Amino acid sequence: MAGDAAALPLIGSGISFELWSSASDEQQDYRVRKICVVARMAGIDLDLKAGMSEEEMEAFAPLAKGLVLKVCRPGEAAPLGGEEAVTQSNAILRTLAMAKPDSSLYGRSEFESAQADQWLETCWKELEVPAQALAAASGNQAVIAEAKRHLLSFLATANATLSSSTFLVGERTTIADVGLACASRDLLEGSVAGGAPSLGARDLAGLPHVLRWYRTVTHHPAFSATAAAPAFAASAHGLPGPKGQGKQKQAPPAPGAEKAAAGAVAAGVGAGAAGDEPLPVVGESGDLMSSASVVQGSRRLEVAPARFRRKRVRVRELLASGTSLVGQKAVVKGWLRTARAASKGALLFLVVDDGSCSGTVQAVVSKGAPGFDAAASCGGVGASVSVLGTVVASKGKGQDVEIKADEVEVLGCVYEPDGTVGASTYPLAKKAHSLEFLRSIAHLRPRTKMHSAAMRVRHAMAFATHKFFNDRGFLYIHTPIVTGADCEGAGEQFAVSTLLPDAGGEEGNGHGAAAGGGPPLTPAGAVDYSKDFFARRTCLTVSGQLNVETHACSLGDVYTFGPTFRAENSHTSRHLAEFWMIEPEVAFADLKDDMDLAEDYLKYLVAYALGHCQGDLEFFETCPGGEPGLRERLKNVLQNDFVRMTYTELVDLVRKDAKEGKVKFSVIPEWGDDLGSEHERYVAEKVYNAPCIVTDYPKDIKAFYMKLNPDGKTVAAMDILVPKIGEIIGGSQREEDLGKLTTRAKEMKLPEDSISWYLDLRRYGTIQHAGFGLGFERLVMFATGIENIRDVIPFPRYPGHASF
Repeated sequence: MAGDAAALPLIGSGISFELWSSASDEQQDYRVRKICVVARMAGIDLDLKAGMSEEEMEAFAPLAKGLVLKVCRPGEAAPLGGEEAVTQSNAILRTLAMAKPDSSLYGRSEFESAQADQWLETCWKELEVPAQALAAASGNQAVIAEAKRHLLSFLATANATLSSSTFLVGERTTIADVGLACASRDLLEGSVAGGAPSLGARDLAGLPHVLRWYRTVTHHPAFSATAAAPAFAASAHGLPGPKGQGKQKQAPPAPGAEKAAAGAVAAGVGAGAAGDEPLPVVGESGDLMSSASVVQGSRRLEVAPARFRRKRVRVRELLASGTSLVGQKAVVKGWLRTARAASKGALLFLVVDDGSCSGTVQAVVSKGAPGFDAAASCGGVGASVSVLGTVVASKGKGQDVEIKADEVEVLGCVYEPDGTVGASTYPLAKKAHSLEFLRSIAHLRPRTKMHSAAMRVRHAMAFATHKFFNDRGFLYIHTPIVTGADCEGAGEQFAVSTLLPDAGGEEGNGHGAAAGGGPPLTPAGAVDYSKDFFARRTCLTVSGQLNVETHACSLGDVYTFGPTFRAENSHTSRHLAEFWMIEPEVAFADLKDDMDLAEDYLKYLVAYALGHCQGDLEFFETCPGGEPGLRERLKNVLQNDFVRMTYTELVDLVRKDAKEGKVKFSVIPEWGDDLGSEHERYVAEKVYNAPCIVTDYPKDIKAFYMKLNPDGKTVAAMDILVPKIGEIIGGSQREEDLGKLTTRAKEMKLPEDSISWYLDLRRYGTIQHAGFGLGFERLVMFATGIENIRDVIPFPRYPGHASF
């Protein structure tokens, strides 16, 4: 069973591990190095047998190739007992990580494990092989250039991933991070064995996020736990070495230096030589401009260094680093979730939340520390503080580290209405509040765990949206908010006008208001919009689709992502008057292309949420009113193809099940009816338990621009239905025939002059094209399990409510 990591059971009593290597020590072979690091991180005693002969290893494991993990199980015959061999370094990493699953080194979910596998495989092909070619180039410039091209391409991909993530997978160090860090050490530290060409300073300047990640990962004590620690020592590129190496006697710190050093932990100022570009331990170093140069074609342009540096450690990075920062100074700033005194007032326990993640960090302040009295009398929960202290291992349950405070500063107290300090009227005191109440204080609800988690997921979904389309060559088009077109033909639009009196109430002060205070009228008694600001009737957009189509018919694949408005007097949990829409438009595409893109997009977003919002999704599973099994539901989206069926098939299915008594509906649909949420959710949740794509809807319930099918009764439209939500995406192939489109517009009673510009797209070089729209808030509901759409947008707008 050589190389079969999955077949090995978890570590148990008496099981031991030996690593046989033909290399003389851990530092001579990066493969041995990464295995030893993972073993130390997992807390596994690994007996390294270095300098083994090829003959010895081949006798035990013929496929060893200089490296084999020997697993010894006493008491039984193989394969359950005796000795077993695992070959190939990545298989060995998986074996050790799975032996200690509580270490999370192989990810905290099956999805994260798959991501880790993908990174290890890609690292082997795209980095390890070219790096070996680079080391063996012996001055061959053609080989050097080709190898560096592959290396820089792979590292650029990693840099892009790490621009929005602390680690390659999830929120903690995994075998993917260890594998890449060890394989890239010589490249990043400029010390390729034998003097072979390495990546230069200019190459590394374009990889700021990789360098930040490398410094964070290799700061873990497991990288410097052997006598061979110089492997991760300071180098020509200013990467600080492990604590205690090369240390010289220094003068006592100047006043305030300790606080500055703690800020340096957040800002990334390490122990590099003077003039080195600072690399962060935790936190973020900024964007591409933090590097000394950027690539433009084959040339590099020198740019000014970035100025912005956080002067604090975010709770997210602090918790993600586990115990690797123990002993270091750090500054944490945020708002008090709780504050309590202990030991008869000699200690303060401050739980600080900075909104960066669903977790918090506890600061322990001793009486006598600067700021103790101020913190004890700041009003408690809701006050803002800055804590300087030492990161220490926590004795509390459920947290790895806490801050032993040297100094605390109250940034803002909580006040009573009379101006005295106190939290009795603070709306977010410790007691639980209903979601309806929190909507009434939308300016403060971001401080609640529920809303802050929803906003982080919302951000992740927005970022993933832009990344998905950008990576596929789509252009982002900004479509107008004020428009003269009604995309859906429904007429449920908010008018935009200056013909009314000013808000002050004085008559006649509107830009075009009549003398009597009302709007000017035509001789027929209608509102005279020619006197309005835009000299015509205008409204807030209900969709950016028609506008973005203009660019699809010139630039190719495009998308828009912006706010839209519907004046629907709806009070359901699924509707808002103001919401955001993602609307891609694909040139030279039909309905199948549209469906395939929509399925890929939805799966990509779900995968991104599972990979980047693990902590928040876990919170949504366990919080009061949350959805147990949320992540399993999301994984189900990834693991299955979407069901595809026609509208007619769906109606027949629903009617059949209702007739047989399998389900009860308030309304049983007839062919030609618009489907209700109860029908959509029944099919997606109960019948298939998977997303469903429904196609070929009756033309009379769809928009004028949708392509008419050959049957003359249906259009090439599709909706995607998902569990818990119902319809989440609606799309269609657009009608490219001018005559048919004009006829459909007339049937919908749309004035031709109002869409003449849209018809021009068919007059002048018409093309086949298709697109869809996704309600962004419904997506966030789907990803979080939140039941009401008003709780996934910062400031919900619905009938009778437009505060803030």
